[in-house]
Amino acid sequence: MISNLPKRIFLSGFMGAGKSVIGKSLARQLDLAFLDLDEKIEEQVGQSIPKLFEESGESTFRTAERRALLEVIRNFEGVVSLGGGSLQNQHMLDHVKLNGLLVFIETPISVILDRISQDENRPLLLDEQGNPKSKKQLKNELTALYEERLTLYQQAVIKVENDGQQSVEEIVEMLLKKIKNHVEYY
Repeated sequence: MISNLPKRIFLSGFMGAGKSVIGKSLARQLDLAFLDLDEKIEEQVGQSIPKLFEESGESTFRTAERRALLEVIRNFEGVVSLGGGSLQNQHMLDHVKLNGLLVFIETPISVILDRISQDENRPLLLDEQGNPKSKKQLKNELTALYEERLTLYQQAVIKVENDGQQSVEEIVEMLLKKIKNHVEYY
């Protein structure tokens, strides 16, 4: 067991990075509670995220996401899987870092594209008419969005790579070592 753990461990990274799967396993290993921020948002707004996007747009979703994240910071202790865009700006990122340990799960865009291209619950996969985007269009848009968010992700205290080759257990084991080294050092 790791002593001196912060109250919250936040997992950040792009959509499809594996935050939820890795987060659940990490929480089990540390004997902590796990919370998926997307599930918290859906609970608070009373509808799925794709439906919220469709009916109210991204700005309404981002407001709900910010509200949910602030509530989690106030009332939850354990491992938190953030949404891919939760670190919306430097202010939110700094607030997260002040209130827990921020981890970046770095995943290549090619792996992300393979993982999410079949998931119909991803609002960004569809065009304005509700039809699936071409693989090329999707790759271009996701790459641009990933690069836009990368400067925020890279400010995490701990980084772990998820290249699609390692098992969840291997990634969590590496993450546990990095967390242990971090909390023992600071």
